[in-house]
Amino acid sequence: MSSGRTMLDAPESAAAMCSYVLETAPVLALYLDVGYRLVDANAQARRVLCGEAFGRPFAEQIVSFRQAPDLAALVRQEGVVHSLTLSTAAGMPETLSFRFFPRPDGVLALASLDLEEQQALRDQALALNRELNNLTRQLHQANAELRELNEVKNRFIGMAAHDLRNSVGVIMTYSEFVLDEAGDRLDDEQRGFVRSCLTAAAGMKRLIDSFLDVAIIESGHLRLERSAVAPAAVVAGVLPLLRPLAARKRIELLTAVEDEASFLSADAAKLEQVLVNLVINAIEHSRPGQRVWLSARREAAQTVFVVRDEGQGLAPEDQKQLFAPFARAGTRKTAGERSVGLGLAIARLVVEAHSGRIWVESTPGQGSTFFVALPS
Repeated sequence: MSSGRTMLDAPESAAAMCSYVLETAPVLALYLDVGYRLVDANAQARRVLCGEAFGRPFAEQIVSFRQAPDLAALVRQEGVVHSLTLSTAAGMPETLSFRFFPRPDGVLALASLDLEEQQALRDQALALNRELNNLTRQLHQANAELRELNEVKNRFIGMAAHDLRNSVGVIMTYSEFVLDEAGDRLDDEQRGFVRSCLTAAAGMKRLIDSFLDVAIIESGHLRLERSAVAPAAVVAGVLPLLRPLAARKRIELLTAVEDEASFLSADAAKLEQVLVNLVINAIEHSRPGQRVWLSARREAAQTVFVVRDEGQGLAPEDQKQLFAPFARAGTRKTAGERSVGLGLAIARLVVEAHSGRIWVESTPGQGSTFFVALPS
């Protein structure tokens, strides 16, 4: 027959149970004073709650998107379970099941995880994870389709540009032949017509070459023929093409190489193409009487080429997209030169193929400075 005693009647058992609740148990035990300020808590509650919560009204810890709960009314319902969401030290709100027990000098609040809420959160997390997996698979499929379409596009551009370049080459060859062999039998107007054809064909050839360059680089077939290249030789190599362009527009083209004995490992032809694109861009955005500088210098373990102009400069929003294909800046070329916006994009792709970096610094109305930094 039972004696009616429980283990709580034994002082040792009661002390052990209290110690467990205070130090180890995964439950929150809070003590509020008569003003419902948090004045004490067990170890688990201290781990969960912010340190600033102590000494402040407990209501401030409750997260509610509706009307704040009436703590006094909850306390009067002694032992009844209330679901409350608290702000935690981890920064994430956590929903707990609370019971309140009034005492002469305050309130004892005991809380445990809201199991139904936790299960709902787990279900939501699993559903979101499944949706994320589905979206990831769709993204991989879309990327594969885009890569295939891009390859088709590059093949088409390559074939079309190659055939067009041959036709344009024929037009240029015969135009030059007419000027050289029959120019004295033509009047001024007729010679002007032929020169216009030659100029238009040369512009088309440059455009076709740009499309071919982009197609080759984007297809991953760009091959760099690296060698020991002297920056001074690269700068000197581009001047025969650039000086006539600058002279026609009355732009003074200045050059400087700080260390003419230095070398870097690069594809000389591709590097010259980069500098030609940058200097032509500078000339086209400069007015007659202004100057354009092309220089090279050694900085630590890299060689830096610099192209600077006194043109219109670039707004910050234009600088962000300047090296993208077909990008158009807000500034106009000063002589109405036409462009599809591939020169700077090709320069960027070639520089990156060299493991280098290209960037611009510019202020509207104060010109632009382009930098190409290549490892030596």
